[in-house]
Amino acid sequence: MGSISAAPMAYQLKVVLRDVTPLVWRRLLVASTTTIADLHAIIQLAMGWEDLHLHQFLIYGKAYGVYRDGGITFADNPHQVRLADFRLRAGERFRYDYDFGDDWQHDIWLERILPHASTQPYPMCSAGSGDCPPEDCGGPAGYRALLRDLTSWDAVETFEADMGLIVERVLAFANGGPRPTIDDGDFMDALERLQEREEWLPTAFDRRAVNQALRALRKE
Repeated sequence: MGSISAAPMAYQLKVVLRDVTPLVWRRLLVASTTTIADLHAIIQLAMGWEDLHLHQFLIYGKAYGVYRDGGITFADNPHQVRLADFRLRAGERFRYDYDFGDDWQHDIWLERILPHASTQPYPMCSAGSGDCPPEDCGGPAGYRALLRDLTSWDAVETFEADMGLIVERVLAFANGGPRPTIDDGDFMDALERLQEREEWLPTAFDRRAVNQALRALRKE
């Protein structure tokens, strides 16, 4: 792909994760000079993924991305291909796929093309909603099943009982009783169940935290 010379612009992108309810989406402001490699890192941070798996962008029917050992190869250098090179128009859409096993597909809309403001930090997350599914949960269908399991009556009862037991042990210790130890089987079982539950909870969306991560990315 040949690059073009033009004044930098700002792109307002909306990223939407397919087939997930409630809707998971982010609105991003990026410079038109953003490279494919940069955009991959931005989306990972904004959505809440951990960059553990392969990915690809599909733009005008062609695949782009950052090569990883053992993964698919790409014809173009992701550190040289910029968004501006595609000459995208407002309203156009392309796709970002992540984790070819779980098959998470993201639609990316170019909502607006704006003047590049020297005082505006790029990239930035200006809006969004929805928590990111945990890694390796089985894609949209597996995530729906996981949410059903986490919110089932039995799961909620177990969670409340475990929290009650832990609070009881901690309060007893605070009032001069014995310190909870690994020898307390009931206490350790409750902790292990809570830890396992925590590992499978969705990653909560926090726009401030996302923008802190994006600021750190700008400094790299």
